[in-house]
Amino acid sequence: MKNKLKAFFLKPSNRIGMGVLVTLGFIVGAISWQQFNNVMDTTNSEEFCVSCHSMQAPFEELKQTVHWKNSSGVKATCSDCHLPHDKTDKFARKIQASREVFAELTGKYKDEGAFEEHRLEMAEREWARFAANGSKECKVCHSYERMDFDKMSKAAQKAMKPAAERNQSCLDCHKGIAHHLPKKKEGREKNSKFDSLVIKKPTPAQTYYAKGNVSLFSDEILSQKIGYIETAAPVNVLKSTSNGDQVELIMWRKNKGFGRIWYNQFAKNITDAVLTKEFMKSEPHFEVLETKEDPLTGLEWQKVKLAVWIAPNQLISNVNAVWEKAENTYKTQCSTCHRQPQVSHFDSNTWIGLFKGMVGFTNIDEQTGKEVLRYLQLHSSDFDTQHHDEK
Repeated sequence: MKNKLKAFFLKPSNRIGMGVLVTLGFIVGAISWQQFNNVMDTTNSEEFCVSCHSMQAPFEELKQTVHWKNSSGVKATCSDCHLPHDKTDKFARKIQASREVFAELTGKYKDEGAFEEHRLEMAEREWARFAANGSKECKVCHSYERMDFDKMSKAAQKAMKPAAERNQSCLDCHKGIAHHLPKKKEGREKNSKFDSLVIKKPTPAQTYYAKGNVSLFSDEILSQKIGYIETAAPVNVLKSTSNGDQVELIMWRKNKGFGRIWYNQFAKNITDAVLTKEFMKSEPHFEVLETKEDPLTGLEWQKVKLAVWIAPNQLISNVNAVWEKAENTYKTQCSTCHRQPQVSHFDSNTWIGLFKGMVGFTNIDEQTGKEVLRYLQLHSSDFDTQHHDEK
């Protein structure tokens, strides 16, 4: 057998034939590999990525950010962020992308509003990928090792130094850096925890709390809307009818301008109610119970009382459910960038700026954000007895 094989390969015609076949195979392989790379490069391009109709919206969002246009002229394309740079991971991601292509071809995002409807599921899929690889794509450009912390602001240093020490994933803090954050659905399900606490027949002369943003009306038939009260804002019930509940607001206002923002406490910017400009321009009659000057600002504050109407089934007696939900949101959503401070560490007015600085890095919707801020303010050092005792 060995002799036959040796004779076969030593025969000149056979050797030439094998050489031709190997050469042709190499050429075909090289051409195929080049074509494969050409296809890969084409599908990596920004032009290919945004050729799908559904990608036009996120593309326009990208154009409004520093990743598209900046002082240095450095631009990040779609593939820079959404395609792994390692070859093996890149091929795997290409295979996974067939899911997005199939969704596009089958019209999943065709109808108006469909992209927004599915934005959260797509964002969470990408956030999970970034979390798993430590935001490797971001760190191709943004390397912790090459960051000059001394050139950062004090606030940035406070967040970035601990992040660098634990090689934290960039998307833990910087969600929404290139595209709009998904909007969580507003409102509550019919069988939500708050709705289960609603008092069907509130007792007059008792204090209750708003189960959510509750509209205020000047009349019993609820035809003249004059504003709203915030979630967990306290009210005193005067009477109940088949049309609704008449409640009494006892709050504080700044005696300046229209004074249509009413607050929970004197000199504390904890919003309880917002009245319309039209209503306040009509010079409504409300009773002024007390007048005080804020020594820090020199502004005059008035403690006021006003009777208004609300729709039925808008009040709860136990506000703890609201605070439990807000506390859980604060602990889970506001801890990805850094360890969140103790709620009682700051006063109610300071929490406004601090929370606004944090909430932009989360996907908390506006209503939930208001509830979390109220929780922080009403459990701040202004209301924490133990904190004052320690001081």
